[in-house]
Amino acid sequence: MRLVSDFIVKRDPNKRDARVFSEGKEIAEIMKEGQDFRLVRYSDGLEWQLTNKVHGERRPFSFSVRKSKENRNDKGSDKEWSGDELFVVRDQLFEHNGNYYMLANHPEGKHWDEHVHSAVRYISRLADFPYLELSKIDYDHQDFRDKIKRFRGTPVGEASGLAIEEKGHRVHLDAELESAGLFIAAISYLIYASA
Repeated sequence: MRLVSDFIVKRDPNKRDARVFSEGKEIAEIMKEGQDFRLVRYSDGLEWQLTNKVHGERRPFSFSVRKSKENRNDKGSDKEWSGDELFVVRDQLFEHNGNYYMLANHPEGKHWDEHVHSAVRYISRLADFPYLELSKIDYDHQDFRDKIKRFRGTPVGEASGLAIEEKGHRVHLDAELESAGLFIAAISYLIYASA
């Protein structure tokens, strides 16, 4: 595994917001807004909504990313969020560039004990994923959770640590996930490391 993108997400113990770093520079901020979050990238000022409302319903271990759009009216300008989901993690699974991936996956070649006792959560590319679209998966949540635990994949990233620790929540990604890296780092933080 050749990891090329590094992200660190840190949260001050007395604050709800978190900061995202890459290559030693602060690059973005995650802010709580009601039940959802706002992700702001500093380099270009782009903003996204991160919500666990995925495919029309709130789901555990799931987040969708929506781009902001300005709503100009007589009262000025208000922030609104597009209904289009730019990036989706549904029950730890996501699609990127035609491949399916899973957060916190038990990768091929790792013994179960080594996986369970490790502080690292692997991000893996799943081969022979049996579904064509995440939105088309219709299932009882508990039955599906048991089923996806059995999927194995090739590790293409890893995440570790809590955001309130000195080292922060660290996410390392292979080049094939680089273009979605900021979203993956923010969602990994929100699902696993924001305590």
